[in-house]
Amino acid sequence: GHGTHVAGTIAAVGNNALGVVGVNWHASILPIKFLDANGSGTTQGAIEAIEYAVALKRSGINIKVLNNSWGGGGFSQGLLDAIEAANEAGILFVAAAGNSSDNNDETPSYPASYSVPNVLSVAAIDKNGNLAWFSNYGANSVDLAAPGVDILSTSPGGGYQTLSGTSMATPH
Repeated sequence: GHGTHVAGTIAAVGNNALGVVGVNWHASILPIKFLDANGSGTTQGAIEAIEYAVALKRSGINIKVLNNSWGGGGFSQGLLDAIEAANEAGILFVAAAGNSSDNNDETPSYPASYSVPNVLSVAAIDKNGNLAWFSNYGANSVDLAAPGVDILSTSPGGGYQTLSGTSMATPH
């Protein structure tokens, strides 16, 4: 569900008279999953996923961006180190700002709140361009906002569904 929806928002094929079109439908996606079907995972799983992407980049695979439509947990030096390694490898780390209506300047939301040059923190806006009621924000900690309310995208089994969240804004 969640990952399929995000992947569709990024790269669903266009100009084929089917469903939706991704924001970059010529992009290639390498799915790296560390969350289970319930959206639960560990910080160690996230670290290993990022380290895997960095290793692939260093081996010659052209990885440019990691979409991180996830968040939770407190500060982790290991996660920060992995994101810094991605930065050193030239990989942009786009992260969901969070869905708890919090000011990330005051209450950091990780991984979006790490101060590393490659981290791009994304809030959600509605169809009128207003901050979504659930979206985290922060004048210093959130970099931009993108559509994140009632986003239609792909779902498992060839269907389509509408979801809301900063996870839906992040792939834009």
